[in-house]
Amino acid sequence: MARRLPLPLELVDMIFTWARLEPRKETADFRTLAASCLVCKAWQVPAQALLFRDIPISLCHRRRSLLIRSLSDRPDLGRHIRSFGMEIANCPVSWGRDVGPKSCSKRYRRMISDFIRILTHAPNLTRLVIDIDGEFDDAHVSDLLSVNLRHIEVLNWEGRPTSSALYLLLALWPSIRHLRIDNLYLDPLPEDRRPPSLRSLCVRDDLSEGFMKWLLFKDDDEEPLRELHIESTLSCAALKDVQPHAHTLHVLTVDRIPPQSFLDVLIVLKELTFCELPLSPLDFPRSVMRVMYRAKGQQRHHHPANAVGHRNEKWGEEGDESRSTDETRFLVKALKELPHLSSFSATFQTPEKALASLHKFCREAGVEFFVCDSTAVYSVSFLGLDIYFV
Repeated sequence: MARRLPLPLELVDMIFTWARLEPRKETADFRTLAASCLVCKAWQVPAQALLFRDIPISLCHRRRSLLIRSLSDRPDLGRHIRSFGMEIANCPVSWGRDVGPKSCSKRYRRMISDFIRILTHAPNLTRLVIDIDGEFDDAHVSDLLSVNLRHIEVLNWEGRPTSSALYLLLALWPSIRHLRIDNLYLDPLPEDRRPPSLRSLCVRDDLSEGFMKWLLFKDDDEEPLRELHIESTLSCAALKDVQPHAHTLHVLTVDRIPPQSFLDVLIVLKELTFCELPLSPLDFPRSVMRVMYRAKGQQRHHHPANAVGHRNEKWGEEGDESRSTDETRFLVKALKELPHLSSFSATFQTPEKALASLHKFCREAGVEFFVCDSTAVYSVSFLGLDIYFV
């Protein structure tokens, strides 16, 4: 009997990838990948590459210790790491005489040490998530000076950091192109330089005027900001800070559509995402090619004591539908004026009548229409119906 030839590693890697065996896909998980290593010895390398590619931020202390041990025994595994996240937090204040602040400090120092050790073994890291609650000071940053992360492009600065270490990290990693910030309590110093390669900013809350001016103002040799993603309602003050520099934006994500004066500045905008329908007529930038409406689902909560609310429920729903129809009419009218519009997408929380109206517009205009939820994207092509699961 002829001996079976093993599959080339490139083919095995392709099979794993197309079979959606990545850790974040729903068709498999880490256990499946680990089992694949035991099936065939030749499968170990591609399976391990996927196992180590994304290190989740939810990794507990025990698993983090196992990861460090694996990287110490097999340093070559670290070169597969592309994404890494870690929570760095002081333990809560304890009551009583047995536990003092010294033990908390020791725990915090151990977490910082683990964080730096993992980064030391990940030379090809491209995405880093730091969820920090406490002080990450200059001494900790100095420990990173010997860590060569020349491929890092994405930095998520999350949690409640109480230091200006972010500016030191941005100076240490000039290759960062995408930055996400939860909270920022300190403005940059005059000597802090803007990241020269930064092109995308995502913020959860309004940031200070000092930070926005520092980030948006650039030298001639620096790349302008191309993408701005706001995860909350943008205040008038924040809009005022952004507007002088908004002419470079190609992608904009907002909770509520900005005023017309702001939209008029977006002369090269290609993609616009928003969560609330327009309340009045408006004109989108004519350069827009993709529009996404991410409706926020709202659930009604009834209480037996709320008798008036129950009696008026039908009237309230009719009023909501009427208002939604008006808002959809404003949106459709604005979409009709976009000469380069190629796709429109909406979430399944969109009111039924609004979704039908938008679907009708896309069908008549020959625009690709998407309805998205957390597990799939349904692509409606008017040459046929295609469904793409993601």
